[in-house]
Amino acid sequence: MGVSVLYSAIPPSSTLHSRLQREKALSLLVVSLFPYGCGIFRFFEIDPEEVNEILEDVIETHQETFGSELEADRVIAELRSELRLTRQAYPGIEDRIALLEKTSVEIEKRLSQELSRRKFANADEIVEKLMFGDRTLAPTLLSIEESLGLISCELVSEGASIFRQIDPETLFARDESCFEDFEQWRNLYLLAAEKNEEILVAVA
Repeated sequence: MGVSVLYSAIPPSSTLHSRLQREKALSLLVVSLFPYGCGIFRFFEIDPEEVNEILEDVIETHQETFGSELEADRVIAELRSELRLTRQAYPGIEDRIALLEKTSVEIEKRLSQELSRRKFANADEIVEKLMFGDRTLAPTLLSIEESLGLISCELVSEGASIFRQIDPETLFARDESCFEDFEQWRNLYLLAAEKNEEILVAVA
């Protein structure tokens, strides 16, 4: 039984990004909502009843951070606003996502083998960082365990450079699910690099 790894681009120049570095309640809310729906920027598009259930559960779990119900409602309204503004300022950000659904172990293994074959130094280490990030979101506010992984702009650029050399069909010729997931993941890196964006990562 494998795990799923979720990815979503985030612009480092956005107000949302800078607020996540300094507002714990907002960061914790993003981390908690990240695994649901089709990416954080589309969270509020899922069924309203489901949205309310998820939010109630998150608030109850992190009551010490959110405090009163009024304060929790304020943070949720702030997040809604920031997601909307980010989508307006960075068109298509909500679609710059990828999901490795129980394929991450096989993709990690084959990509490491391919980079080793191409004589990349520290191939395993590079692939691990490409999959899970070289940093974490809001490291001064959240512990590693409660945070999301973050793939820095530098690593996104390095990853895109590597992925341009790799043909998904050659790497996963007989494995359709790995091929589709890898291609989606690869395309996210290429797009995020083009737009100087970072990528958030969660293991679900």
